[in-house]
Amino acid sequence: MSKKNQTNLEADKVTPYLASLFALLSTATLFDGFDSAMLSFAAPDVRATLGISRDEWGMVSGLTRMGVMVSFVFLLSADHLGRRTVMMITIVGFAVANGLTAFVTSTEGFVIAQFFARIFLTAEYALAVIMIGEEYPARLRGRAIAVLTSLSTAGVMLMAKVQPYVLVPEGEDGGWLHHLGLDLVRFGQDFFGMAIQTESWRALYVLGAIPLVLVIVLRFSIRETRRFEHSQEQKENSKSDEPAWRRHWRDARRPWDPRYRGRTAIVALLWNCVHIVTAPSVVYWVIFAREDLGLTTTQVGDIVFWGYGGGVAGHFVAGWLIDSIGRKRTCAGFYVAAAISIFWLYHHPTLFGQYFWMVSTVFCFGAAMTATHVYASELFPTEIRATGYGWTTNFLGRITEVITPMAIGALLIPLNDDIPAAIAVVAVGPILGAIAVLRYAPETQGLTLEQVQDHFDQENAAEKALD
Repeated sequence: MSKKNQTNLEADKVTPYLASLFALLSTATLFDGFDSAMLSFAAPDVRATLGISRDEWGMVSGLTRMGVMVSFVFLLSADHLGRRTVMMITIVGFAVANGLTAFVTSTEGFVIAQFFARIFLTAEYALAVIMIGEEYPARLRGRAIAVLTSLSTAGVMLMAKVQPYVLVPEGEDGGWLHHLGLDLVRFGQDFFGMAIQTESWRALYVLGAIPLVLVIVLRFSIRETRRFEHSQEQKENSKSDEPAWRRHWRDARRPWDPRYRGRTAIVALLWNCVHIVTAPSVVYWVIFAREDLGLTTTQVGDIVFWGYGGGVAGHFVAGWLIDSIGRKRTCAGFYVAAAISIFWLYHHPTLFGQYFWMVSTVFCFGAAMTATHVYASELFPTEIRATGYGWTTNFLGRITEVITPMAIGALLIPLNDDIPAAIAVVAVGPILGAIAVLRYAPETQGLTLEQVQDHFDQENAAEKALD
């Protein structure tokens, strides 16, 4: 690509529109953390209502997380329908699916509602990262994505403080927020002609759907990214009689062309090394804290709030290091530190230990995941960027996120319900990821997205010359 075209596509400063774009897209990552935390905090109460055992909860979690993998279909569509169009579909879909979770009456209904919620929310999160990556200046891209993903942590903190006021133990009188949620649940159940059920976790889900209505309205002001529009113009200018569906199918397979196959494999591998630990830790920590350590909902909320409050700095530290010392060293270093932290979170049962290792775990995993998100959003050209991100981050990279909670649930039977022992088995995952980063991952520090592709093109040309 010519330097002129690169200049037209590359922003030289953060304009008022880019600032507002960031604010509107930040709700995607905020709600990702909010919803994940909601599922974790509500887990003991949902299990009690629906009669789900500990080992079965691993299966339930794994099945709902399959929606994360299915979400990659939306990413494929985003390279043809546009980032903005698919973004609007995902926010509406998530609002409906997550809100309907409050009215399920069976394990199957809960799985179906959360399955679709994860489809839409994960696609929305990915599109937010892609759009910020395409619109922000190269010198700020790493930090912008770091701040964006850090808001997922803020979502967890928000839920940590809200949930004690909604998840009120049976027999205790809750405050106005608890009663508001239950009133909305009763209204919905009456509207659907359902029997009245007033478990507190239902109020949590119905209250979580309210802010999404405002977000949907505000998102209409978002414009399509310049890089996507330029890519579409190039497609229109290239005369071709090939049917649109065939082009769509061909582009869907392009991340597996020899030119891109290595990038697809390394990013997918990195995500699996991360999710092999993050998935079970999210699924089982609240259960471990409340049922094994005997902590109250307030204590659990405080640990998560302060843990994530201190840990959120990991995103910002990673954003600075990514643009200062490079992607490879930042990513690998935090992968190793994250593995150590998650092990001790489950093996230091004192209250102080839970606070300390929660901070360390969130800090290290936040930094590691930020670096991996940057890789995933940089390594593919604009015309297949969402497709490549979908294959690596939302589909193949989530295999361990789906399988590991199920495996942990199965391990709990021979391990006599010993959650820490089961977590120790998977803590090696990020260490393997660090080795993979140092050995196979490229370094893209300081390069525009077009320069990244030029770099890969030169490498491919050099390899062909040697052959």
